[in-house]
Formats: sequence, C-alpha cells, structure tokens
Amino acid sequence: MVEKVKILNIEIDNFTMKEFLKNLYHRGGIVFTPNVDHLVKLQKDRDFNRTYQASNYRVCDSKVLMYASKFLGTPIREKISGSDLFPEFYNYCKRKEEKQEEKDTKIFLLGAAEGVALKAQENINQKVGWEIIVDAYSPSFGFERNELECQKIIDRINESGATVLAIGVGAPKQENWLAKYHGRLKNIKTFLAIGATIDFEAGEKPRSPQWMSDWGLEWLYRLQSEPQRLWKRYLVDDLPFFWLLLQQKLDLYQPPFQPPFSPEPVAAGVPLGQILQDAGLISDKQVALALKCQQTQEDGLRFGDILVNRGWLAPETIDFFAEDLPQVANSGRLQPLGHYLKRAKLLNDRQINEILSEQSQANLRFGEVAVRKGWVKEETIKSVLRYLEGKDSFEGAALASA
Repeated sequence: MVEKVKILNIEIDNFTMKEFLKNLYHRGGIVFTPNVDHLVKLQKDRDFNRTYQASNYRVCDSKVLMYASKFLGTPIREKISGSDLFPEFYNYCKRKEEKQEEKDTKIFLLGAAEGVALKAQENINQKVGWEIIVDAYSPSFGFERNELECQKIIDRINESGATVLAIGVGAPKQENWLAKYHGRLKNIKTFLAIGATIDFEAGEKPRSPQWMSDWGLEWLYRLQSEPQRLWKRYLVDDLPFFWLLLQQKLDLYQPPFQPPFSPEPVAAGVPLGQILQDAGLISDKQVALALKCQQTQEDGLRFGDILVNRGWLAPETIDFFAEDLPQVANSGRLQPLGHYLKRAKLLNDRQINEILSEQSQANLRFGEVAVRKGWVKEETIKSVLRYLEGKDSFEGAALASA
C-alpha cells in the first residue's frame, strides 16, 4: 500500500511517476492532481471536498506542495502534474500495446475551446502511431449546468468505446463533473482530471521552461502568460495556504469539514448499509459487494465512498441518511416531506411541484403521489417517516405535504 502524505485536509499518494503509471495502467481509477489552488478551495467548498475524498488517487501536481511536504517532515518523492502525467501515460500505453493487434487503451478527450481537443487528438495520435485518442469533444461554456449537453457527452463517450477519459475543464468543475457522472460511463476504467493539458497537447498554450518547473516557478510563468485571468488566483486567493501550512506544522490546523461519510454505524448503532437497504436505496447484493470492496481495496475508501464511486447513489443521498436525518430527527423541528426528499437528491423542484398539483386534486398524501409516479420507493418514504415521527405509514401531519 502506497504511503500517503497529508497536507491540510488532503492525503496525497506518494508515488514516483514510474510506480504510478504501472499502478494506473493495471488498476485504473479516478485521478486528481492537487496543487495549492485546489487545497485552498478545499478549505471552503464542501462539495469539492466531498468529491476529492471519493477519488482513488491524488498525486502531487505542484513543486510548491513538494516544498510544503518537506517543511512538514513528510517529503513527497516526485511531482506528478496532470500535464506531465498524461503524455507519460499515453506513451506508457504505447510501449505496452504497440505489438498488440487489438489495442486495450482508448482515450476520450473532453475539454478546451472548440477545435482544440480535436487538434490535440490529431497530435497525440500522430505521436503514438495509432488512434489511441478515439474521440474528442469541446463542451460549451457552462455545460456542467446543462443536463442535455451532459447527457450528449455521456452518450458520445459511451459510443466511442473509450476506456480512459481525460477531462480538462478546470477545477473544481472537472472533478465535480467526474464525481457526478462517472457511474454512467459504461466502459471507462481510468478517469484523469488534467486541467490545461489538452491545450498544451494541441499546441495552443506553451508550457513553462523546464528550469522554472523544476524550481517551482511554473505559476510565475503562467501568471505572466495570462495575467488578467490568473493574478487574483496566485497573488490573492492562494496566499492563505502558507498560513494554514504553518498552522499544520504547529498542530493548530483544524480541517474545515468532517469526512463526508461516517465509517462508524449511525442511527443508534445501525450500520449505514442497513439504513440505506431498509430505505430501498440499495440491494443485498450491492451491500455485499461494497463491503467486499471495502475489505480488499487499498485506497481506504469508506462504505459510502464506494457506493458513490460505483454510481449507485448520489453523495447527497448518503449524507442525508448518514448524517442529516438523525440530526433533524433529534432536533424536533420538522419540515414537509418534499423538503427532505429534495435534500436527499431523490426529488427535484419540478417533481415536487407536480406532486403538489396532483396531491391537491386527488386528495392524496405527498408520499403516496411520489410513489405512484415511480419517483420514490414506498420503503424510502416509510423509512424517512419512521425516522422523523416513529410512524410506519404515509401518515404524519408535519410530513403530509411538501
């Protein structure tokens, strides 16, 4: 099991590039490349923090983080930035597969401005000698908020037959997109969040000179290349990192968020798996598979992390049943049922409004309408009500409406 180096609230895998390429090629997984900017964002953004904790690998993207690790007394052995990792990865695949008639690695590029990803595809395929990049797509601005475009991207990736997805749309967008949709990408084994790497591969943006990268000055090169876009990030937003690092050195640092999923039994000694199973959200088989994975994998993932990584449940759903629901039940301050189902990401606003409209016409309980429409299982409704009011039916004055 690889050693991990903790900087602030993130554990970084202490691989060398050679070790990591071998591991990644054979095992696959979700790869994030933390840098100073990521670590600062991770102090403020709960969703980004949750996303990061559920990744399989976190490798050091920054020479500054290497200096920080030495300052803390736990040195990181090698910088593995996304822009270094990606070409090393496809060249590693080339060496492994060049004598194979049927190639195993098929990469999909997602990111960069229109036409840039296609140019990167052309350049990489020319260098490798075959079509290792099977397709490329440059999404529109704000695509992550457009469910139709996201579905179009998912369909295109699935139809391409790709086994590797390299996404470069900037942090935290690329990491959050992977966390949300990776379970719907049928053939993808390896997920790489690689930032501006697609631009570099297309020749659209130059990388810093090697000596600047070696000395940890790549940020300065990028700043002078794109001052209007990057000055605030490097000269204002990222400065708190050094104060937080000093706090960690002095054992004064306090992580801003608790771990996203509790590894301990919740709700008066009931394991999380049983709670989710009783609510009709996962099956016996899924519980068994998740527990087996938890026992055999080396990444230290918790039960809830595994459910999210496999695309079985949204992180918000797990958070709700593991943490929010017990707290709400104990508070005695109850909200309408629709409020909780939305909080658990089991219903959206459109569905709630439709249920309310039908409820008023049919004189039915909110939960009954939700079940009739097939949007929520009866077991889920009963589980929430049982938690909040100790009832095993759709009754409950506080929860009968949305």
